This record gives sequence, C-alpha cells and structure tokens, in this order.
Amino acid sequence: MKRLVLLVLLTVFLGSPMVHSRQPTPAEMEAISKETRLVFESFLQLWQEERYFEMYDYGKKQSREILSLEEFATRMVELDWVPVGLSPEKPSEISYRYRTLLYMNANIVFRHKSFYDLQFTKPKAFLLQKEEGAWKFDLIQMIRSPYYSPENS
Repeated sequence: MKRLVLLVLLTVFLGSPMVHSRQPTPAEMEAISKETRLVFESFLQLWQEERYFEMYDYGKKQSREILSLEEFATRMVELDWVPVGLSPEKPSEISYRYRTLLYMNANIVFRHKSFYDLQFTKPKAFLLQKEEGAWKFDLIQMIRSPYYSPENS
C-alpha cells in the first residue's frame, strides 16, 4: 500500500506543470518584460535625480541587511558619476534566468557630477530579483557603479 501511495505521489509530482515549466511562457515573458522595464525606468529616473533614499526601497533584502539607508545614500553621493540616461544606439535587453531572477542589460550614459562635459557610455547588467511580489535591485552594485557589474553568464 505504501508503495502505491508513493507511486501515485511521484506520478502527480512529476506530472505537475510546476516541475516542467521552469522557463516562462511567451505570455509570461511579455508580462515580465513590461513589468521589469517599468521598474528599471523608475529606478533609473531616481538615480538620475540622485534620489537615493527612494532608490533604497528598490533594494533586495540581502542588500538592505548589509547597507543601512544612510550608508547607501552616503556612498551614492560620494560617487563621481551619475547616469544621464540610456544610450539610444542599443536598446535594453532582458536576460532571463528564472521567473523571479533576470538581468537587465543596458547601455548607460554616465556624466561626471562636477564636470558636466565629461560623459561616457558603458554596458551594464543589472541583476533584478523578485521579492515579495516586487522586482528588487542589488544595492551593492549601485554603490560601485559605473565600474562594477555582476557576472551575466
């Protein structure tokens, strides 16, 4: 009897769509793409406006456990470069890992905070992770920008 129950449970579990559908469906990918692009644009806008306290709310739980709000804001203020926007030459792309983990690959135009004529464009890969229903960023990456990017391979 125990073997029969185990066999039935294995059959149900292995036949479950959750086990076989690790990759998002095309409709889910479209919804994830729209959602993450809006979140990314909002986050980038806050960064451009140097609204660091509000950016902190977009941080992953792990990042917020390492960095306090005050430390994050202080470190961001100390950075010499701020994004001006996205490069129009190459559109942003999303690299999916899981339904709740992806990279937003974008070419960001950075400007020096003191010398406005100094600008450069750099490809960046932003790690986004869904936590408690919202897409969150790695704040450690932010305090090291524009030089640091997570491995995207």
